[in-house]
Amino acid sequence: MRYLSLLILACCALSLSSCTDPEEPKSPLIGTWENRNYSDSLDVWFVESYSFRNDSLFDVTSSVRETEIGEELGYRMTATSWYNFEADIFQYYYSDALIHFEGENQPFYVPKQDLKPGIVDFFRIPTGKLTFTSDLRQFTFQEDCWNVNDDNDCIEFPAQTFVRVD
Repeated sequence: MRYLSLLILACCALSLSSCTDPEEPKSPLIGTWENRNYSDSLDVWFVESYSFRNDSLFDVTSSVRETEIGEELGYRMTATSWYNFEADIFQYYYSDALIHFEGENQPFYVPKQDLKPGIVDFFRIPTGKLTFTSDLRQFTFQEDCWNVNDDNDCIEFPAQTFVRVD
């Protein structure tokens, strides 16, 4: 009887462990990525940061820095966005944002608390190919060109390169 009880207990333990689903591999996008561009004329860095939270949401932040990896001098925009990434094709969309509406004689960035609610009016969903480096520390997003009319005139977008910061 004792052996039968041990056999039943072993079978139960084996069946419980075999029923669990294997863990899905973690998305290579989860984390924070930055695209940094230096402006010679203004002597500042413009930084676009993507912080991917899960398989469908990420935060977009546009800020300004004095140095490439230094502290933010101020912000231009922040928004929570949805995205889809399948078979190397990346697409995203956001409309509600906190934005700095600069005007004449206004600075081009402000403290985060001074951003104002606004709507970003996308006329399309940005879609394109996303390519990772072999070490997964950098990706390039090449957005598909935009057909502006029926004559197949296509506006090309420059590729954006993002580096992982966490």
